[in-house]
Amino acid sequence: MNDRAAKTSRRRSALLAAVVGLVPAVPIVAGILLSSQSKAARGPVVAGYSAVLTKSAPPQLTNRPPSSGGTAVALLLHGTTMRATAGGPRLATLTTHTEFGSPEAMWVVRQVPGWLGVVSPLAGNGRVGWIPRASATLVPILWELKVSLSARRLTVLYDGEVVRRYTVAIGRPAAPTPTGHFAVTDRLNTGDPTGPYGCCILALSAHSPHAIQGWGGGNRIAIHSTPDPSSIGLPVSHGCMRLTLAEGRWLLGHIPLGTPTLISG
Repeated sequence: MNDRAAKTSRRRSALLAAVVGLVPAVPIVAGILLSSQSKAARGPVVAGYSAVLTKSAPPQLTNRPPSSGGTAVALLLHGTTMRATAGGPRLATLTTHTEFGSPEAMWVVRQVPGWLGVVSPLAGNGRVGWIPRASATLVPILWELKVSLSARRLTVLYDGEVVRRYTVAIGRPAAPTPTGHFAVTDRLNTGDPTGPYGCCILALSAHSPHAIQGWGGGNRIAIHSTPDPSSIGLPVSHGCMRLTLAEGRWLLGHIPLGTPTLISG
């Protein structure tokens, strides 16, 4: 083989290796988009809030039970149509990022051949939206949030083990916090810990029946911090759940997008 032929052969071999190497990397990259971007990364600012895309840190646990494998979260790979049933009527058009700039990550609650049933604000409270299986990659997460309105308590679980319990303010009688199965859609930094939403917001897929004043998410419900700790534990909010600034920072540093959030009366 002459020098020219040898160089051509080496270039072809290198190209083939690069292409083969990319194949297993696709789901890994998708997982990185969900939970492992650099700390400095920010999504676009919407109504004064910016999406926080930092890596979600696992808690330090002792005597943790064996993992159940976690909950499946669908990370959207490209724009698609959400439907009311698998292959049924159109509900909405999805893009790869939310209105706040977060990667579109949705809790998967059902699966049928070719389709994923997901929890999304576009589907509405108590409804499941359906997206093509090929439009998303599935990422397992081990976190779960449970809110008891009667106890006014938020419980944070990791792999089935309780790691935090926080007292929260809830919606007042005229604006009750909705109950049901929801998911975290955005992790937001307000940039102003003295403002009405404190430093930190976990936006949820839940909708309130009314718009919430001063909140860029319209009628979307959130778990957020507050600079007024005297309101915590009381039914005084517009439907959101409030906790302290320190607790909000902890949630923002740990809870990934798509985390199931169960709110019970």
